[in-house]
Parts: sequence; C-alpha cells; structure tokens
Amino acid sequence: MSQYVKLEIKGRVETCFLGNYDVHSGTARCIFDKVVEVLRERNVELSRVIGLGSDGASVMMGKRAGVGALLKKESAFSIQVHCGAHRAALAALDAAKAVDQVGAYKRTIASVYSFYKHLASRTNRLHQLTAALSNEDMTSLKQPCAVRWLSLHRAVEGIKRNWPALVIELNKEAVGGNAQAQGILGQIQPYCFIALTHALANVLPVMTKLNLVFQKDDVNLATIRPMVHASVAALTQLQDAPGPEEERFQADCQEGMYKDVKVTHAGDRSVQAFKNARAHYIQHLIDALHDRFPEDSLDLLNCFDVLPNPSRYPQTQGALQEYAEPAIRIIIGHFGKEITSEDESAPATAPLIDATSAQRDAIAVMTALRGYGGLNFSMACEVLIRDFS
Repeated sequence: MSQYVKLEIKGRVETCFLGNYDVHSGTARCIFDKVVEVLRERNVELSRVIGLGSDGASVMMGKRAGVGALLKKESAFSIQVHCGAHRAALAALDAAKAVDQVGAYKRTIASVYSFYKHLASRTNRLHQLTAALSNEDMTSLKQPCAVRWLSLHRAVEGIKRNWPALVIELNKEAVGGNAQAQGILGQIQPYCFIALTHALANVLPVMTKLNLVFQKDDVNLATIRPMVHASVAALTQLQDAPGPEEERFQADCQEGMYKDVKVTHAGDRSVQAFKNARAHYIQHLIDALHDRFPEDSLDLLNCFDVLPNPSRYPQTQGALQEYAEPAIRIIIGHFGKEITSEDESAPATAPLIDATSAQRDAIAVMTALRGYGGLNFSMACEVLIRDFS
C-alpha cells in the first residue's frame, strides 16, 4: 500500500511520498491499522486527522465498517472525500448491477466487438455495408471496458450507428452456418436491445459529462453540488419522457421494421419490458447518485469553497455577511459542537473549533482575504496558512 502525505511548506501545499507498506489483506481493518501505525510512528495524533481522501471503494467508504467509519470512531470530526469522477463512474456501475437487462446488454455488445475484432475481413464488410446504408459518418465498434462503466457510452454509439448493417451482416454469416453469428444475431435483433441502445444514448451522456467535469485539473469543491443536481434533473426528465434519440427510434420503428431491417420480438409485452427496464435503470441511477453524493457531505464540502475563496465573494460588506453566514453555521455545526460517543462510558469529544471565535472572526478574515485582491481558493489557503496561522 503506497501512502503519500500533503505538507504545508512555507505556505504552500506539497505532496510527498511517505512509503510503500505491506498489507496482509485488503480488509478495512487491516488498511486502517496500517495507516494508524504509520501515523503514530511519526507522532501524528489520530484525533487531529479530520479528512480521508480515497477512490470511493466500499472498503474505504462503507458506512459501518469502512476505513472512513473506523477513522470516525477515533476522530469524531473527520470527513470523507473521494474522487468525484470515480464516484460518478461507481454510481453508473451501481445502477447497472441493479438492472439485469443493462448488464446483459453490456455483455452482448462485448460479444459483438469480439466477433469483429479478430477478423479484418468481417470488419471491412461491416464498414462497407454501413457506408452503403447510411449517410452518417462512420463509427467504429468500441469495446466496453470491464472496469470503467462509462466507456459504455462510446460502445453504445457504435452499436446505434452500425445496427442495420450488423443485423444484415450477422444474418449472412448465420445463413452460412456460423453458430456464433446466429447467437449474437438473436441477441441484437429483438426490440428490447435496439430500444435500450437508443435509451442509453440519451442517458449515458449525462453521466459522461459529469465524469469529465470532475476530471478537470481546475475543478473546485463548489462544482460538485450543482453538477450532481443538474445530472439528477436531466435524468429525472428522461425518466418522465423519452429523450431525442429514443423518440427518433420510436418514430422510425414501425410494424416491426427499423431502417428497413426486421426487428424481432416487437410485440406489446416486449415494449413494456423495455419500458420497465428503462425506468428501473434511470431510477437506480438517480438513487446511486444520491448515495454516492449525499447532501450532508455536499453541504460541508461546499462550505470549504464558500469561505476561503475570495474569487466568489460579493463586493459589499453587507452582501458578504449574508453570503457567508449559512456556511459559517454549517462549519460551526460540524466542528464547533461537542460530540457524544455511542459508548456511554467514553468521554465526549470536545469541539475542534471555538464557535464564538469562529462566528466573530470569520467575516473579518474574509474581508482581509478580499483585500489581497485576485486570490483564488488555493492562493487564499496559502495566505491563511502563511499570514493567519
């Protein structure tokens, strides 16, 4: 297990490699014990460790027995933060695992990719047929990555653009006695498959956009809440009514034919089965976003951007106070109150900050930061450490 430490050196935060340590198992307890051991070797009090950053894996973020939960038992004020891009990807994975049809869909398009990947002549025939059937730009088939669920977006686009040619080409192979082609054809020609393709072509871009925003080098804490809320709103809209890709498919799919290619199993039961799968997937996706980005966590993270980020401050003193007060209340509510232990015999944890001083000094410090002129979040943090600590 590799460990890094962020240090404040002359007002600047620098990341240093701490060491590479053997961990005999990947359990939360084992990881936590090793982290504690390393910190104590360097005389770091666990009670003063108030933040845990991780990749968001369940072993780290489990509510009852994850590394973060174990840390919170030792440091009551600790908060957990993990990569926003990874959280978005995990939310997509959570939803896919909950809906069998979506998992089966991913396996099917992986089979399609594999079938064409290993024989150049097949791929060339498919490209030629796609070009003959469509005026759209050529889109190659893509492989959905096993560990990065959002790679499914590009794979779906490849299937959507190539579907008529795929059905015709696979049917030709199947007639010639290719059993593998016959099996894949039976998976991609039914109504549920092609309808789900177009539904996913609307849904997945929402998650991909969220993921890409969080991958930017200059993303800040204030971005998390509005982007998550915007994504939930977009998904809710798709839950209430089909998106443009699905609408176009529904308009063009008539009497069991789509783009002059036969769609099998296109009866009322199949249509309803697709609608149920679509609704369940979108709902699970919304629920997964709420689980991965809980509101209380977003509130606290947002406060750290509101208070020490002069680039967002209002210019008048009255507006500054009105802007800051909600965040000050949340910070004091988390760090400025005594926390009682679930163990009645254990003493309560004293507040980490003095609520009275925080209430009195916060606006004055923000006013001083504004006076430096042109500070962003990172620069303001350096000034706070250098000039106010």
